[in-house]
Amino acid sequence: MILPTGFNLIHISDVNIHLVQDLVPVSKRAGYKFVQRTVDDWATGANKFDKPGERLFGIVSKDGLIGVGGLSHDPYTDDSQVGRVRHLYIHEAHRRKGYATMLMKAIMEEARLHYRGLRLFTDNPDASLFYEVLGFKQTTDYKVSHTINFDDNYQTD
Repeated sequence: MILPTGFNLIHISDVNIHLVQDLVPVSKRAGYKFVQRTVDDWATGANKFDKPGERLFGIVSKDGLIGVGGLSHDPYTDDSQVGRVRHLYIHEAHRRKGYATMLMKAIMEEARLHYRGLRLFTDNPDASLFYEVLGFKQTTDYKVSHTINFDDNYQTD
């Protein structure tokens, strides 16, 4: 994936998880608690995006981490062929510049290697529209607002 000059897509690991902490204050001010939860879950081992088919991505610039987004097995289904988009966040100073789309394309590309579909939850109308532009469909399942199937013969809900 090609990012603008000065920006890089990285995989978050134990070595660089501290970068995510830098997004916590600005995300909290905007009313988003899930970035803190990403850091907390990593610290406790509850979710380190380290199982097969899981990964936490970040976008960095010379100023640090500007966005984060994860892929995991969907914990709300027993179907091992279903992944879940987790904790997608772009620093507000970098929104509407295509970075969320770049992160989602990386997540979806990785997901296609491991899953036949993805699910996610958002209650944010702008985020809902964003996911729909990427091909996700609305649903009303438990803890799921949107799904996408990579194989037309496969249903994730």
